[in-house]
Amino acid sequence: MEGPISDIDYLKDSYSKARNKYKPSAIRVLVIVEAPPCALDRFFYFEDVKKHDSLFLEIMGILYPDQKEQYLASGRDADLKQDLLQRFKSDGYWLLDLCETPTSISGDPSTADVQSLLSRLEKLIGKDVPVILIKSNVFDACYTVLKSRGYNVINERLPFPGSGQQRVFREKFKRALEMCD
Repeated sequence: MEGPISDIDYLKDSYSKARNKYKPSAIRVLVIVEAPPCALDRFFYFEDVKKHDSLFLEIMGILYPDQKEQYLASGRDADLKQDLLQRFKSDGYWLLDLCETPTSISGDPSTADVQSLLSRLEKLIGKDVPVILIKSNVFDACYTVLKSRGYNVINERLPFPGSGQQRVFREKFKRALEMCD
């Protein structure tokens, strides 16, 4: 008999279900970010997010600018976000969090988080799949470790696309995507 599910397990399960719904059959490019947002109603893969979705909007703006503009013009219709996520999936992109819970719960990324990521990567991708790291602390924690394990980590230190870093993010994300080809 199983015990009651904890709030943290429930959160991890919610994020995992949303993320895995859009997991490509073959991951062509893996994007790794720090953690799910501290606001529990927002997450890259949640379909009905009406505000503060900068990571999603900036990535989609680079990959699918016209479709992103339609999504925004619609008032962020959940069906249109589903369409964008489906296209992201169909094109072989997948986004994964270094930390499986918000940093307000787990704290800053740790060595244990990086070890957990390595275990997950072994099951998810081949070492030839390009990996883009978003946020300076994610790059600092992961780049050398992943590179030393033979992963195809893109050597581009991207800021998180918030707090005035959107333009820099766009430039660096485009450059990182070019290095994936």
